[in-house]
Amino acid sequence: MRAKSYTPRNAWRIALIAAALTVGACDAVNEIANKGDDADVRYYVSLGTSLSVGVQPNGSGIPLPTNDGYADQLFDSIKPAFDTGETQARDLKLVKLGCPGETLPDMVDGGSCPYIAGSQLNAALAFLTDNGDKVHLVTIDIGGNDFRNGYGDCLDTADPIGCADTLSAQIAADLAPVLAALRVAAGPGTTIIGMNYYNPYLSSWLEGDAGKALAAQSMEAVGNVTGYLDTTYGAAVIPLADVALAFQSNDETLVSSPLPPPNDQGLLPINVVNICLFTYQCDPDPIGPDIHANTAGYSLIAATIEALLP
Repeated sequence: MRAKSYTPRNAWRIALIAAALTVGACDAVNEIANKGDDADVRYYVSLGTSLSVGVQPNGSGIPLPTNDGYADQLFDSIKPAFDTGETQARDLKLVKLGCPGETLPDMVDGGSCPYIAGSQLNAALAFLTDNGDKVHLVTIDIGGNDFRNGYGDCLDTADPIGCADTLSAQIAADLAPVLAALRVAAGPGTTIIGMNYYNPYLSSWLEGDAGKALAAQSMEAVGNVTGYLDTTYGAAVIPLADVALAFQSNDETLVSSPLPPPNDQGLLPINVVNICLFTYQCDPDPIGPDIHANTAGYSLIAATIEALLP
């Protein structure tokens, strides 16, 4: 039996998560901030969308936060250096402020997650300001939901790619002041790393000729937003983890399919194979299709970010 029918129009509209399941985050952060006078404590702050809180579907297909996300895996990888460093050992703590479904306007003005500070950005700025040089690392992924919210509408226009380009430019314009504010609040001693996105629309390739055409179009559309993100993070002098490259999102080299039925279609483009191997997009009902990375996919994102750490 084939995986659920999947097109770019419905790709990002798979249910993300109920906001009530995600946060108490700002309560926890305010508690941590109030205890931030311990000189031996350092923080890793994770900001962004559902990816930043490690959302994955459970066995019933319900997307839920997990401890297997890229922030969790990156934290587990870098924490030992704090426990056994040559200098005085310091405790590293992970602070996850992300919100599933978050867009850039939500991040600035407040969305579905009830932050005491009013928005994810305000909560982040307050934490960074209160904790100064005790924040070791900030990671951020944002813009993916803005793109998916607009790209479905772009498909109804006469020029979907032009529409996607306009949408990407707006994302870049909204992102720039967010990055500037974070950079000022964090100060020069804190590392901030952003990321771009893999292309979940590639799984359309498995749905026949029309799906192949949609997958090809999505490569150009997602490439637009990737380019704008690269430019925007570069202008902010914030390193960008190239998750799109790590997932080989633009590599159409044909390889023997390692996928189980019904997706064992002989030779497949490696970018299609990877979206199936590293996300739930090609999983059968009830788990898939789901845009979120699986544990291996989150591990790949974490490694891509870690490679940029000083």
